[in-house]
Amino acid sequence: MKSKHLFLYLLSLFILSAPVLCYSKDDAVKLSSQIRTRGILDSKDFNNKTPTNRSTLMRVRLNANFQPTEDISGLLQLQDSRVFGTEPSTLASIDNIDLHQGYLYTTDFLVDGLSLKAGRMELIYGGQRLIGVVGWHNIGRAFDGTLMAYKLKEKLKLDLFATKLVQQADPEMPGDTGAYFGGLYLTLYNFGVYSLLEMDRRQTLGGIDDLRRMTLGTYGKGNFGMLDYETEAAVQLGTRIDPTAKKQQDVSAFMVTGAVGYTFDIQQKPRVAIGYDYLSGQAPDDTDYKVFDTLFATNHKFYGFMDYFLNIPVHTGGAGLQDLMLKFQIIPHKKVTLKVDFHQFLSAQTVENMNSYGQEVDLTLVSAYHKALNFTLGLSVFLPDALMQSRFKGNSDIAVWVYLMTTANF
Repeated sequence: MKSKHLFLYLLSLFILSAPVLCYSKDDAVKLSSQIRTRGILDSKDFNNKTPTNRSTLMRVRLNANFQPTEDISGLLQLQDSRVFGTEPSTLASIDNIDLHQGYLYTTDFLVDGLSLKAGRMELIYGGQRLIGVVGWHNIGRAFDGTLMAYKLKEKLKLDLFATKLVQQADPEMPGDTGAYFGGLYLTLYNFGVYSLLEMDRRQTLGGIDDLRRMTLGTYGKGNFGMLDYETEAAVQLGTRIDPTAKKQQDVSAFMVTGAVGYTFDIQQKPRVAIGYDYLSGQAPDDTDYKVFDTLFATNHKFYGFMDYFLNIPVHTGGAGLQDLMLKFQIIPHKKVTLKVDFHQFLSAQTVENMNSYGQEVDLTLVSAYHKALNFTLGLSVFLPDALMQSRFKGNSDIAVWVYLMTTANF
């Protein structure tokens, strides 16, 4: 209770002092905010006999950017994420305010070109296939840790970060000092080379960490005139404890992705793109662990907006994933963008003579009503094949998902 009261006190202090801070003479503090609501009609269980789920999500963020000196800054970002109607009554509270980000940032730290960020922060690397903020999510992802970045030249940068995911998973295990995630990311223009390390210090077999996995990869994107491309490849190596067999396994998995698009040079800027993703999976006779894990990715961005593959490898049952995609985008009006995405989902490994999850079509209409306000309307359908029907207990009806999202930035 004491920590709760302290947090409420700090929040009250923040709100009460905000007007004074906003009008400080040196403009050292700037406030901004975002209010986002999303109404959803969800019929994703492939069973037309069950009722459609209806829900409304809201996320509110209040940001205070501090700049006391030219080379020192900080961010305090408070967030409330909720589902309408989840409070017991209109007089009740679910105590839902949290600190989404709160960090100190220093440039030219100790030496020129070296910056330091410490605290709770969002991390984004490459196309967010392995490390992303999951902005679509009603909460969003943040890490607790430290980031040091050294800019060697104007377009060459080396990032080193270390975060703690879990303080201690099992107090009964003396060797359990928590779970960690960190890495090195070297960026030159729009190309990156990285090494990422995960450690889970739970020792369910005694003296052996449950997970020590390294992800090595490369990322690139660019364009040649109206032709654009994006590609990423990664391998995962290390050891893990098989929770079923209770034995240690070697990790040997990989991911390969690629997409190419072309934008026509006319007023409506129509763009067509094709792409292919391959995430390795496990065959029944494999002794090594060959399932690629997308770590902390923004998978909503890649594997269909209906989020059947949001948590990989859990949502693929360890069978891996292939995604063949075709995308189209056009701007019929200067304030309106229309997008249509098609996905053919397959497993990387055949499961009981089945390898197709099905097809998904996503239609998205974005309207920039005002520079501070936009609306997004989405309609998605999924036609299930054998693997998806098996996952949903034999249900085989077409799934439908609709949403209307309003986003206001101040």
